[in-house]
Amino acid sequence: MAGKKASQRPVRVNQQAEIEITGLGHAGEGVGRVNGFAIFVPEAIPGDRILTKIEEVKQNHGRGRIMKIVRPARGRVSPECAVAGDCGGCQLQQMAYELQLEWKRQMVIDALTRIGKFERPQVQPVVGMEHPYGYRNKVQYPVALVKGKPALGFYRRGTHEIVPITECRNSHPLCIKALRVMSSLLAEHGLLPYDEITGTGLIRHLVLRVSTALNQLMVILVTNDREIPGIDQLIDSVKTHLQELACVAQSVNKKRTNVIMGEETHLLWGKPYLIEELNGLKFAVSPRSFFQVNSQQAAVLCQKVVDYAKAAPGSRALDCYSGTGSIALHLARAGAQVIGIETVPEAIADAQLNRELNQIRQADFRIGRVERELPAILQEGPVDVAVLDPPRKGCEPAVLEALIGAKIPRLIYVSCNPSSLARDLSILADGGYELRQVQPVDMFPQTSHVECVVLMSRAAFLVHPIVS
Repeated sequence: MAGKKASQRPVRVNQQAEIEITGLGHAGEGVGRVNGFAIFVPEAIPGDRILTKIEEVKQNHGRGRIMKIVRPARGRVSPECAVAGDCGGCQLQQMAYELQLEWKRQMVIDALTRIGKFERPQVQPVVGMEHPYGYRNKVQYPVALVKGKPALGFYRRGTHEIVPITECRNSHPLCIKALRVMSSLLAEHGLLPYDEITGTGLIRHLVLRVSTALNQLMVILVTNDREIPGIDQLIDSVKTHLQELACVAQSVNKKRTNVIMGEETHLLWGKPYLIEELNGLKFAVSPRSFFQVNSQQAAVLCQKVVDYAKAAPGSRALDCYSGTGSIALHLARAGAQVIGIETVPEAIADAQLNRELNQIRQADFRIGRVERELPAILQEGPVDVAVLDPPRKGCEPAVLEALIGAKIPRLIYVSCNPSSLARDLSILADGGYELRQVQPVDMFPQTSHVECVVLMSRAAFLVHPIVS
């Protein structure tokens, strides 16, 4: 049976075919077809006509690579990064930025119509960046031996093979400066990279975080052991070469895992956290804090949540998956009494610190699961608006059921995954909510990712016009 199915596929491995690229896959690959059979090709963009070599054939699709661009798309540009074709970090550098925004909007529309079954969803143009490079305030570089020498870089697409780099065009300039300095200093101080195969070696990752507001740097060494030989001398060298240095921390990770940060974190020198600012609010960013990697666009996203929430003084707002409190504190400053719910104790501690930094009193952060905390919160009084900002996989069904049962007038859903977003919005729509407006925000230029802020409401409670 398997042989019969395979024989019916119109392509085979190593076959070459000339195809027109007509769409983008969710991971940013170009999509074309051979006799109706989908072929995914990295680095191809819609409008390209290419000669591709088939490298993999599965039940419903194949994967290929570009052998020749027969006719380039109108939006094809030369990538600014020297290793764009090798590094797996960016998928769309070969696409003009205006076209990236158009296709990201279309990806959201496609997910809402195909998965969510929404007809003509009101998806606004994507809010892009005037300068779509240099935006990342956090970068995680794996460390490995390459040709016998320590190297920092990113993984080659689809592998754990390091592509050594000296700069990343998406990273904040201070991260680029620190990358070059740390590459030399780790080798100079004889600190051996970790080997994934043998489990030996010390330095697993170099993690850099930047306060874009204060232009200060945090260096985090992720190590395979608690002891770092000559650490005092290394820190002295880093301080000499990086005057912007605010702190050095260590994360100990002895597990054979792909997870970057370990459970044990130590401050080796300097301040315990950086201070970042969004729309005039201050946020403490510690080594393990979750914080959006694009501060400029995070400010745009938080303001859009406030606009959709219509958080009048005296209203009650619920921030589900509140993390370190960035959205909750924006709502509280707008006048709402906010309750944030979060399951991670460290995030709750960060949120409480951020509340004190901004001298905001009307924000209460509670540890627990949304579906368990919600009944008690509703007994304290009605909730006017609830914000959902779940992990990439989306909300647990019990969370959606609890919110539907609570009949909260407005729901605002923040998501970085159009597929799980569409699925959850469909469930909420079945529960009596209407999809009002979707605002995509380009949090990750040059990549296939897009963030969305969505307003849903129960029809009887939409009393304010929505201004784009």
